[in-house]
Amino acid sequence: MKISITLLYLTLLPLALNAQADSLPIETDHKVYQMHLKYEVPGSLVFIVGSFFGFKALDKASIMSESDVLKLNRANINGFDRPVVDYNPAGFTKAEGRSDFFLNFSIASPVLLALDKRVRKDWLDLLTLYMVSHAVDNTIYFAAAFPVRRARPLTYNPDIPMSFRTGEARSNSFFSGHVSFSATSTFFLVKVLTDYHHIKGWQRIALYTAAAIPPAMVGYYRMHAGKHFKTDILLGLVVGGASGILVPELHRKLKQQKHLSLQPYFNPYGGTSGLNLSYRF
Repeated sequence: MKISITLLYLTLLPLALNAQADSLPIETDHKVYQMHLKYEVPGSLVFIVGSFFGFKALDKASIMSESDVLKLNRANINGFDRPVVDYNPAGFTKAEGRSDFFLNFSIASPVLLALDKRVRKDWLDLLTLYMVSHAVDNTIYFAAAFPVRRARPLTYNPDIPMSFRTGEARSNSFFSGHVSFSATSTFFLVKVLTDYHHIKGWQRIALYTAAAIPPAMVGYYRMHAGKHFKTDILLGLVVGGASGILVPELHRKLKQQKHLSLQPYFNPYGGTSGLNLSYRF
């Protein structure tokens, strides 16, 4: 599976690059995205570093005691999600390892853009845009994960020792951050390629279909690791995909608005987050 996913990406990337023959001519000094590096570089860096503390705070806020676990009733889980509770605990460790592989692959996948001469000339802009996309995705994730307490599937399983069903990070199933982070990365990769080369039609559909595979694999194995329900995975895919597409699109559409900036913010101690849209006169 690992080899097949990698080969799929390496097969589809030349397809995208060869689409240059059908592309509109682009001047060498043309920038596809309007970036405000003075604000977005430090803003995204501060947010990403702050996210480290945010994840720690979220784990502590998601603690479950034995009494909390004993109150859980699988009958309260909707029929679509309920089967995940019965996944075999013996496969949790292997599933989590495979999930981490696809997550790491996804996060690193935009490095493939360096193979494209047209794209890599704007490497600083795109690196910043990539960080901003993840900052926006993390903002949405924290905004949902802090106020919503949803027990992970493994906490419902009586075949799992109580010591494993309790503790930190046991009630933050909603929604899957792993899937969201993965989807932000792969959809960002495809969004940049299609914008730079004006890829349309079936080629665009094929690339976005390929972009959905790694986060889908992350979600599949996160479920089989007892971490998330199906709806958590689907929402993570939607949020991540939207962040990877819409953040670059906003910078593309508003590239003439040189006084407009979009910056995420997050307070890891208070759990508050959001987006700051400002206009400089």
